[in-house]
Amino acid sequence: MLLCRVIQGQDMARKIGIRSINSNENNQRRILLVLFIMAGILLFLVGRIAYWQIAKGTEYQNAIQDQGYNSTVGSKLPFQRGSITDRNGVQLAYSSKTYNVILDPKVIKSSASYMKYTFAALQKAFGTTQEEFDTAMEQKNSSYYILYRKQPYEKIADFKAQQLDTSTEDHKFIKGVWFETEYERNYPYGTVASHVIGFTNSGNVGCGGIEQQYNSYLNGTDGRVSGYYDADLNLITNTWEAVAGYTVVSTIDLYAQQAVEKKVNAFLEQYRVNNIGVVVMDATNGEIVAMASNRSYDLNNPREIILPDGSTPEADDMTDEERLNALNKMWRNFCVSDTYEPGSTFKCFTVAAALEEKIVSKDSHYKCPGTVEVGGATIRCNATHNDVSLKESISKSCNSALISIAEKEGATLFYRYQKHFGFGEKTGIDLPGEAPGIMMKHTNYSDLELATQSFGQGFNVTMVQIAAAYASLVNGGYYYQPHVVRQVLNGDGATVYDATNLLVRKTVSADTSAFLQEATLLTVESGTAKPAQTKGYKVGGKTGTAKKGKRDENRFVVSFVGSVPYNNPKYIIYIVIDEIDDEKLYNSSRPATQLTSEILSEILPYLGVYPDGDIDYHVEYTDDDDEINNSDYPDLSDDGGENNGDGGDT
Repeated sequence: MLLCRVIQGQDMARKIGIRSINSNENNQRRILLVLFIMAGILLFLVGRIAYWQIAKGTEYQNAIQDQGYNSTVGSKLPFQRGSITDRNGVQLAYSSKTYNVILDPKVIKSSASYMKYTFAALQKAFGTTQEEFDTAMEQKNSSYYILYRKQPYEKIADFKAQQLDTSTEDHKFIKGVWFETEYERNYPYGTVASHVIGFTNSGNVGCGGIEQQYNSYLNGTDGRVSGYYDADLNLITNTWEAVAGYTVVSTIDLYAQQAVEKKVNAFLEQYRVNNIGVVVMDATNGEIVAMASNRSYDLNNPREIILPDGSTPEADDMTDEERLNALNKMWRNFCVSDTYEPGSTFKCFTVAAALEEKIVSKDSHYKCPGTVEVGGATIRCNATHNDVSLKESISKSCNSALISIAEKEGATLFYRYQKHFGFGEKTGIDLPGEAPGIMMKHTNYSDLELATQSFGQGFNVTMVQIAAAYASLVNGGYYYQPHVVRQVLNGDGATVYDATNLLVRKTVSADTSAFLQEATLLTVESGTAKPAQTKGYKVGGKTGTAKKGKRDENRFVVSFVGSVPYNNPKYIIYIVIDEIDDEKLYNSSRPATQLTSEILSEILPYLGVYPDGDIDYHVEYTDDDDEINNSDYPDLSDDGGENNGDGGDT
């Protein structure tokens, strides 16, 4: 029995072994079959790839290139720089879209038909010559050749219309041409307000004026396009749109600016000067309505040198150094960057300080014998006034009275008020290149230096400093920071920067301001500033004359600063003439006051300041008028006259 079971087990084991061997053989057959199938598929794929590479390679390569270029895959989308407008929204600077025409010589030369019909399309749209086209095709290995820059959209549209014209088969052979977008900066009014606006260099970098000061607001953010091709050579793209820059709204009034520049240009046709500056400012908020000088330049061509006489020298006429110096002078904003001695315009500030400190009263009187001995020197007045009131010390521009007032103030108080009115430091005007002026520390004052500084000698100022400080004297005592930009707007018109209220400090009381309004009106009506009278308006103001360099050189800076209406000033006008080349007028403030009258007559009605009746201001000027033939700069005698207040070269 046991033997039978053993025999049966052996038979069963033998059968199981046979089945295992048969199963392994089947698995091996299946694996081999799968391998054969995979090898067949692989061979098929390799064959297809070889076919595409050999038979269709050029066709697909051209298709990819054309799709890639026309879609600017992976390219930058340039932003549009923001505009600069005047206070009324008139564009003073803007960027317009232009196009660069790009050729791919490799693609175009791959087919005789491409060469023929692409050239024909370029010739029709852009006037391309055979020579231009042949030069491009000589770029053997290039896929990027700039045929034209800054082409208008009309020409681009003409070319694209030919590519889409299905009336003939020609459009199929226009290949290897695409377009890059860029922006061109435009200044529609050329030289107008050039120092205020500024210009741009390549890369949207502002140079001078608002373009430089507000560069970060004006510049936007570049966009880009990226993508890939699917198996059927369909282009799948992602686009990040460019963000345009903000709009900068300036305080400049285009009409007023043009009127001022017209008057300045007419003045320069009559007189030769080293420099001339005009600032018109809103007395109620510090906004610069107009700012001009004689060294304007074409914003659309800022590197073309325009000399003060209006001529444009040839490139060969100047060395590189001479050319650079000429450009720097031309681009320099005299109203902001140059300093000079203010002369008698500063007398208003000396009197204001004395009134604030109650050192003098409105009824104070002074003796003027015509000369004053100070610190071993003899200081002359412009006339022998005998007895002068405090008002007349301004209207008659009496040096003797001002010396007496400054002596009572003392050096420390005098200096403190100089700083209080903003002299010796930048005003903070939103223009590059502002100078702080030149001041002497009060601890270094001698009696002579205090005396000469009382009437504006021995220290240097800028035009914007005088304009802003004088405005505070006559507007009730409110010192506003001068500025040329009113606000910045984003693409939706929302305000991102606002400069409508830049009140810095209170400088004088309302009583002191009212007194100076009356004193400056008297100066224009019957004092040294008669030619500033403007028919229909009551103008207040003060003249100034300061000598430059050595006494025997007869070099002077003459000026006038005024306000209108005198008793409720809306606008300040300040004119500085540096070294007028006229033997009769070189030390006279008359040219500045007459130019003031001409400008005010032109711009006030437009700015909304209308005549107050017909005021008859027809005054006959005689040689006896103060500051007509005599400078209000004091000639110091040779006795101790070494420190005579000369200087102030700009």
